Amino acid sequence: MQEMDQKIKDSEELEGYKQLVETTPLCIKVFDAAGKLIFINKGGRKEHSIKDTDDISKWDWVGTVKKEYQQAAMEAFKKGLQGKTSHITFEHTPEGSDHQWCEGLISPIKDANGKVKSVLFYSLDASAKKTAEAELAQKAKDLQNRNEELENMNKLMVDRELKMVDLKGKIKELEEKRNASNN
Repeated sequence: MQEMDQKIKDSEELEGYKQLVETTPLCIKVFDAAGKLIFINKGGRKEHSIKDTDDISKWDWVGTVKKEYQQAAMEAFKKGLQGKTSHITFEHTPEGSDHQWCEGLISPIKDANGKVKSVLFYSLDASAKKTAEAELAQKAKDLQNRNEELENMNKLMVDRELKMVDLKGKIKELEEKRNASNN
């Protein structure tokens, strides 16, 4: 009876974990040691427009990543297969995801002997963060440009004032010469 109670408890616990994985907004993917996708949660299927009836093993996850980020994504994935965890940020193709930018971890899943048996790859939408970073960079650039404009304006004004001082000195000098010649 105790063994049956434990199996029921384990089953309920496993169902709770499944519910947690399926209801999270994160994209959670698991790949086998050969790099073939064996699981993608509901959030990931929604993000990548994968139907429940689609053969996920044929889904080209690298193809959802813009070309300039694909090599870094593959290197991070290879590290996972080698037993190392990697953090990665990349931009998706518009057709590949409803998130423009994703940020995630690629981490090995090891068996009891420490051998990598699969790879966990979870990611979250980083589009708002990347947009904010771009806006902040643009504001910093605009501020730098404004500072340069103010410095140029200040230089022009100082140069003008120096010329005025010089002219006033020359006018005073001419007036003194005129007054001296009139006397």
